[in-house]
Amino acid sequence: MPRGNLFVSKLAVVPSVIETTSHVEPTCAFEFWRSTALARFGDVDPQHPRAPFSAKRLTVAQPDWILTHTVSSPVGLNFRTRHIDRNARDMVVIGVGIDGIGYQQQGERGTQLGGGDVSILSRGLPFVAGTRSAYEEIRLAVPRETIETRIGRVEAFAGGCVGEPSTSAEFRAFMRKLAASVAWMTESEAQVAIDGALHLLGCLVRDTDEPSGTEVSQAMAVSLARAHIVRRMHDPNLDPRAIHVALGISRAQLYRAFAETGGVAAAIRDVRLDLAYRRLTSPRDDKLKVATIAYGCGFTDIPTFNRAFRRRFHLSPRDVRASRA
Repeated sequence: MPRGNLFVSKLAVVPSVIETTSHVEPTCAFEFWRSTALARFGDVDPQHPRAPFSAKRLTVAQPDWILTHTVSSPVGLNFRTRHIDRNARDMVVIGVGIDGIGYQQQGERGTQLGGGDVSILSRGLPFVAGTRSAYEEIRLAVPRETIETRIGRVEAFAGGCVGEPSTSAEFRAFMRKLAASVAWMTESEAQVAIDGALHLLGCLVRDTDEPSGTEVSQAMAVSLARAHIVRRMHDPNLDPRAIHVALGISRAQLYRAFAETGGVAAAIRDVRLDLAYRRLTSPRDDKLKVATIAYGCGFTDIPTFNRAFRRRFHLSPRDVRASRA
């Protein structure tokens, strides 16, 4: 039976598993999720410990690929060297962000993540990743040899994003249809669909413009800095100095990288404000005070937060919350 551009069958289908916290006491939901669904993903922490936690994930697995579709409260992952299973296949994970504000960093590459981004990570190397808001994502994990045969060298893009949201629409649409129908496919049908996804990813990688010379260095500085900002935005001590020290790049290089977009301090402020807006409009955080949300986003002075919020969104925080209600 056709479904979009993909086809499902009434024959024996690929095995799938649904994991959820819906049956767990709210006070135990995060620990349950950390010890089950995220048990293989290194050190895991909740991004907002006082907020309620919920999550649901569909997993469809075959010997040469694993597809997951996750809707979850925010979490942070730190996948260290000791977490790498040297006896397992080196898997590369292609992520499709549907909704949320997140980050990832692997080696010398990192990026801020949002809805529409297509990201790549290697399970054979340490990385940090996570979201600062509730998120939805689709992930496809395939062996490194498959990626390197069909797409290119993993180190060329692991830790970063491929393409721009404006150029990856076809791949993202395909992945959403795949996630919605793969659990009803036969093994052969699913393999054809996975091959189609890898073909579209290869086209996306080839269409990505690669800057050269100093532009690569500047783009990498911006990418790493934005990932670090999202990861550490809750820390009130985060400032340009903390970023250039943490990333090991000069202050001058960091300032040049953000010169055309308003500066590093403005980037930190705007990321914090965007998260505050998102939390103020989320039913998950209805019971939290505006000040609690502001502090959780790294602000230390509520009048300053209110003024900055109004300048960016032309509404006060309380007006934004009231408009959602």
